[in-house]
Amino acid sequence: MRRRRRATRPQALPILAALLLAAALLGGCERRAQDPPAADAPAASLVATADFGAERLLAERVEPGRSVMRALRGATRVDTAHGGGFVAGMLGRESDAEGRRDWFFFVNGAAPPVGAEDVRLEDGDAVWWDHRAWGALAFVPAVVGSWPAPFARGGRPGPGPVAADPPLRDALAQAGARIAEGDSPWRVRVGAHEDLVARDPAWRRAAADPDGAGLTVSVDGGRIVALDGESGRREPVPGARALIAAVPTGEDPREGILVVVAGLDAAASRAAAERLADDPALVRDAYALALDGAGEPLRAGGRPGG
Repeated sequence: MRRRRRATRPQALPILAALLLAAALLGGCERRAQDPPAADAPAASLVATADFGAERLLAERVEPGRSVMRALRGATRVDTAHGGGFVAGMLGRESDAEGRRDWFFFVNGAAPPVGAEDVRLEDGDAVWWDHRAWGALAFVPAVVGSWPAPFARGGRPGPGPVAADPPLRDALAQAGARIAEGDSPWRVRVGAHEDLVARDPAWRRAAADPDGAGLTVSVDGGRIVALDGESGRREPVPGARALIAAVPTGEDPREGILVVVAGLDAAASRAAAERLADDPALVRDAYALALDGAGEPLRAGGRPGG
């Protein structure tokens, strides 16, 4: 006996069509799919902020061994573009070409020259995504906001030995960094600004062209000035006597970074360095930082003045 085929219920067709449409619309959208690693398991840190680090939106531990993009997709919902290689929006912040706002990312304080799909995470890595205006400064190759990275990462050494000045030399060694006996492309310099200009070629180049170096805090005419990321103006920071900033030592920040603690005089630089040695979180989520003569933070680069 032949069985009669059951006719498709008419009301099921609109439901199926709606599901297919939803799948098509969500093609560039990724939802959280992974739990953080166990407390004692290998992990990388993942942070997302807005407006040059002014607002922290996300802080997660993620599993190493995967790409930065895949780790991000596992931590939060992400809208992607250009074949899934770029972030179009997440955490309520969208890319906006007309408004010149976008998502940028750093790994261990360096901006990779490749996309997030092409960077594989290792244990101890620090990933930082920031949604910001880019009209005033489109490219920032290095930041201090993941300190002590890149020199030490999760208690492990960074990619190379670091030539560091006191008092940060001992602080980095305690954080897990390998200390170089001679020069290195990985450097930390502490001193008066003019002395560091004469001493270090990377800082000399950056001081001559702060915009080209991607500096958000710099020295101009004997004053510490900070970039306002919205207006594009570099403004004197009242009371500032020192700064903490990072620049590449060569073409690729993944091959060498210089962190400077520069003061208008040696005493101010020493006070800022001692404060950083005592409190590594001083520069957390900051592109660069302006400080007073006693080492107290006054303004982070890119953010508007108070």
